[in-house]
Amino acid sequence: MTMADKYLMGAATSELDRMLFQGEMFRPEAQRLLDRCGPGPGGRAVDVGCGPLGILDMLSDRVGPGGEVVGLDVQPAMLDLARRLVTERKLDNVRLVEADAAATTEEAGRFDFVHTRLVLMNVPHSDAVLNAMVALGRPGGTVAVQDVDWLTRVCDPPHPAWTKVVDLIAELWRINGMDVHLGRRLPRLLRGAGLTDVQVDAGIRVFQRDHPYHTLVVDRAELCRDALVERRLTSHDELDQLTGALREHLAHPDTVVVHPVLFQAWGRVPGGPAAAHD
Repeated sequence: MTMADKYLMGAATSELDRMLFQGEMFRPEAQRLLDRCGPGPGGRAVDVGCGPLGILDMLSDRVGPGGEVVGLDVQPAMLDLARRLVTERKLDNVRLVEADAAATTEEAGRFDFVHTRLVLMNVPHSDAVLNAMVALGRPGGTVAVQDVDWLTRVCDPPHPAWTKVVDLIAELWRINGMDVHLGRRLPRLLRGAGLTDVQVDAGIRVFQRDHPYHTLVVDRAELCRDALVERRLTSHDELDQLTGALREHLAHPDTVVVHPVLFQAWGRVPGGPAAAHD
């Protein structure tokens, strides 16, 4: 298994549905990002790790019929659904490519806008992915990253099962070479990759029991069950006890869940005129 294959959440139908829901949920944040630094009409944009849709539809609308959008993903199941959605929504200026973000054959220096969302935290070769993204941007173009930091992943009232499950997943990410606190490091990561004029913003969401993401921590633990047990971080019996207790706690009307901070950071590829924005 290559590093690019180690997406611990998998690509089952339930996960594809979750990613589509997540894309819609974070549409306002993506809209604000594009208003600040997105491509203009006729531009070329790439969404790295686009999954089943990412922000392909938003980029398609931004660049218009005279522009081009590339959706890049390493997982065939993600791209199968993306192809269907691109066809259904008549996104004629969108092209889909199956490739590891760090090893794409897309032409270097081609794109006015290079974007990724919730990818760097979930891959062990995040530095290589970011460097490849910078290489794809034209001189003066923009590279933009959206990713989370588990700084605010808490629930209230507190519960020991919540703390244990969050710690288990964070440790699984760590031993697989990933960082659940990557979000706060985005500005310096972008500068370290050679970008200039780096800017950053962040936002937090809060969920109650009527929202599907209220139980995301438990759902993620279940998706990662085999990996957690294989790494000897827990047992099936212990995980059953933890997730059972946590689901009961989350079902209480007083329980509030704070989502990780969503950081947005963007910068300019050195050289050339600044990217044109709407």
